[in-house]
Amino acid sequence: MPSETYRVGLIGCGEIGRRRATGFVEHPDIDLVAVSDINPTAAEQAAADFDVPTHYEGHEAMLATEDLDIVQVSTWHGTHAAITIDVAEAGVPGIICEKPMCTSLGEAEDMVDAADRNDAKLTVKHGRRYRPENVRARELIAEGAIGTPRVLLARTDAGLLNWGTHLINQAQYVLGDPDIAWTIGQVERKTDRHERREPIEDRCAAQVAFENGARLAFECDLPGPDTASYANSLQIFGSEGQLIPRDGLTVLNADGHRVEEPSGRESSDPHVTDLIAWMEGELDDHRCAGHHAIGTVELMMSIYESLRIRGVVKAPLTTRANPLELMIENGDLPVEYPGAYDIRIPYESIR
Repeated sequence: MPSETYRVGLIGCGEIGRRRATGFVEHPDIDLVAVSDINPTAAEQAAADFDVPTHYEGHEAMLATEDLDIVQVSTWHGTHAAITIDVAEAGVPGIICEKPMCTSLGEAEDMVDAADRNDAKLTVKHGRRYRPENVRARELIAEGAIGTPRVLLARTDAGLLNWGTHLINQAQYVLGDPDIAWTIGQVERKTDRHERREPIEDRCAAQVAFENGARLAFECDLPGPDTASYANSLQIFGSEGQLIPRDGLTVLNADGHRVEEPSGRESSDPHVTDLIAWMEGELDDHRCAGHHAIGTVELMMSIYESLRIRGVVKAPLTTRANPLELMIENGDLPVEYPGAYDIRIPYESIR
């Protein structure tokens, strides 16, 4: 660990940014020295609330002025790629980007490339990779506690790039981050639905095959029956048992039926702690590194691409643009119920 604290800058002072600022001020190895936001009032307020000496209107001025070790990108996901690339090219050695990583495979590839070219350690804030029940599920699967993993059932709502990101990345993590083999998906968009200014689908579902033979059955915003009982959660079925990482970890196998309560590491923020260790050379990799997160973007974009090409999408995906946006632009998904809206805030207020 470092003998001195790491200087951190925060980009984006909204709800998530303020949550990250709280974690930074509580971390023993971190000194939050600057915040920025395109809304100067938000930046000024965050600086006052978290006792940060400097605030900026926009990230460019902060990057040009401050000598930073780590930058947290907590803006809306449509801006993640451009800002992350700016941070990497400014020479910042450590980067934390909120999930979803971005809104297209091309953006994800460009982010990872920029980080690699500038020797920056890029991570994406996929917090479920640090939940004790998921860490334990990954261990048990690797140990063969439920035999060969066969099927994972994931159900969620509020959009693929929103809550869907969590479930898909969680499924990939517990399986040990296997490569994708193919994806087939269906998407419905009859309303002009958005989330944080990005166009999203009304509903979607997919079947995903991984190279290790496991299948992911994914549902987002689909109606019942029995969707509420496992909303925003994952069930894992193996050849010799089941795992349900929810409210602890339920294990059903030859040894019986039990609920484990895995304990977590004592750390202000294990993601940040591991990033520092990775930067110091004490870890060879980070469980939330950009090269892991890009697989989640590829899978989500493959669901959209399956509808666009009306067939199975074999990995690797080669379409760099967001296929949903391509279909919308080309008129392939005509809105049946007009009126643009955002699922989080009134659309007119952010247009």
